[in-house]
Amino acid sequence: MAQTTNTNSVDFKLLRPKNYFANERTFINWLQLAVTMGGLGLALLNFGGNGIRVRISAFVFETGALALIVYAYIMFWHRANRLRRGERGTWDDQIVPTIVVIFFIFATAINFGLTFHKKGYIPPLDNLSAATMSWGLKQQR
Repeated sequence: MAQTTNTNSVDFKLLRPKNYFANERTFINWLQLAVTMGGLGLALLNFGGNGIRVRISAFVFETGALALIVYAYIMFWHRANRLRRGERGTWDDQIVPTIVVIFFIFATAINFGLTFHKKGYIPPLDNLSAATMSWGLKQQR
C-alpha cells in the first residue's frame, strides 16, 4: 500500500512554542528601542529650550520612533503568520537594523547641526551661571 503525502501538512518542528516566544521577544526588543528613541525626542523637547531647532530635532526622533513601532508590529504579524503556515526560509532582517543605525546618525547630526547653526554660538546664560562667572571679580563703577 503506497503512502501519500499531504502537501498541506505542517512541519510540527516549526510550531514549537519557543519560535512564537522568539518572535515576541524580537517584537518587544524593537519596541524598547522605539521607546528609547521617543524618550530622546521628549527629552529634547522638554529640556532643550523652546526654539524651532529643538522642535525639529524632537520631531525627527519622534517620527523615527513611530515608524519603528509600525515596522515592529507589521513584522511581528508577518512572522506569526509564517509560523502558523509552517513556512521555511530566512527569518532575519538585514536591512532595517542598518537603516535604524543610519537614522540615529542622521538624527544626531541634525540635532548638532541645528544647535550649532548660529555663527559664534554662545550658550544661554541664566542668573546662576552669570552670578558664578562674575563671582570674585571687582565691579567697575
